Amino acid sequence: MKKFVASLMTVAMLLTFVACGTSSGPSPASSSSSTSEASTSTAAGGVLAGKTVGFSQTDSMSAWRTTETDSIKASVEGSDGKFIVKDAGGDIATQETDIRDLIAAGVDYLVVAPLENNGLQGALQEAMENNIPVILVDRAIDGEAGVHYTTAIMSNFVWEGEQCAKALTEALPDGGNIVIINGGYDSSTSTDRQDGFVNALDSTKYSIIAEQDGEWLMDKAQAVMENILQAQGGDKIDAVFAVTDDMIQGAKRAIEVAGFTPGKDMLTVGIDGTRAALEDVESGTQLASVNCSPYFGPIVLETITKIINGETVPENITNEDTLYTKENVDVELGY
Repeated sequence: MKKFVASLMTVAMLLTFVACGTSSGPSPASSSSSTSEASTSTAAGGVLAGKTVGFSQTDSMSAWRTTETDSIKASVEGSDGKFIVKDAGGDIATQETDIRDLIAAGVDYLVVAPLENNGLQGALQEAMENNIPVILVDRAIDGEAGVHYTTAIMSNFVWEGEQCAKALTEALPDGGNIVIINGGYDSSTSTDRQDGFVNALDSTKYSIIAEQDGEWLMDKAQAVMENILQAQGGDKIDAVFAVTDDMIQGAKRAIEVAGFTPGKDMLTVGIDGTRAALEDVESGTQLASVNCSPYFGPIVLETITKIINGETVPENITNEDTLYTKENVDVELGY
C-alpha cells in the first residue's frame, strides 16, 4: 500500500514541492471573505518591499485551498510585500472579474489558481499587456506562455494518476471493477489525473463500471458514491479511485453506510496527501495517496525574485510528487 506526500518546504528545496488538489476542513489563518487584504510585514528591506502581490484563488472550500492561500500570503508578507487575495467561490465568471479587479488595484504581480482551463484568457492577457507578470499555480489553462501567463507551476497530474493505477494494480493483480469519482471535465487537474489512471490500467483486466463528478467536494462525492452503490451493488465494486483524497473521504463514508469496509471489501486510492488520507493509509482503510503539496509560497516567492532580478524563468515548472503506501507513509507530512 502506498501514498503521496510533499516533503520540501524551504526555498532551497522549492522545485521538489508538490502542488495540486483539495482537502477537507478550513485552515485557521486563511481569509474567509471573498476579498481580503493583509497588512505588510513590519520588517524592512525584503525583496517585495513596496510591491503588491495579488492572488486569485478558486475557492476556500477545502484545507488544500486555504493552506495554499496561507502559504503564499506568508511568503509575500515575510518578504515585506503587500498581499491581496480574492476568492472566486468556485465560479469562473467571478474569478475573471476578480482578476480584472486586481489589475485595476495596481498589483505588481498576479498569482492565479485557475478554476477551469477556459474562461480567464482575456483577463490574464490584459494583465500581461499591462506588464503584470502572471504566475499560474496548481492548474493549467488553454493559453500561451508570454501572452496569457509568464510561468505555470504545477505537478505532473498524469503521473499522479499513473501512480494510483500502479498501486491498485499491485493490490489487485487479477483485475477488478473500478469506480471513478472525478472533479469534472473543465479542469486539467481532474482530466489529467483520470487519464493517467485509466491509461495505466490493463483494460483486459480492469473495468470502469461507473464514473461520476464529485465536484471536488467531500459531501458531493459521498452522494454520488451512494448512487453508484445503489445502482451497481457494492459486491460488484472492487476499488474506488478519486482525483482527490477529499472525495475519497466522502466515498468511504458512503461505503461504510452501505455496510461495507473500506480497505477490505473495497480498495480506495486518491491524490493530495491530506492528513486524513495519510492516517487512513497507515490504518489500511485507504490503499494509497499521491501527495500534492499546497505549499506554493516559497516557490512563488523564488519565481517573483527571479523576475525582479531580471532572470529568465521557464514557461513551466514541474513539482515532484511521491506515492505513499502503508510501507512509507508518514502521517506528519499531511496537512
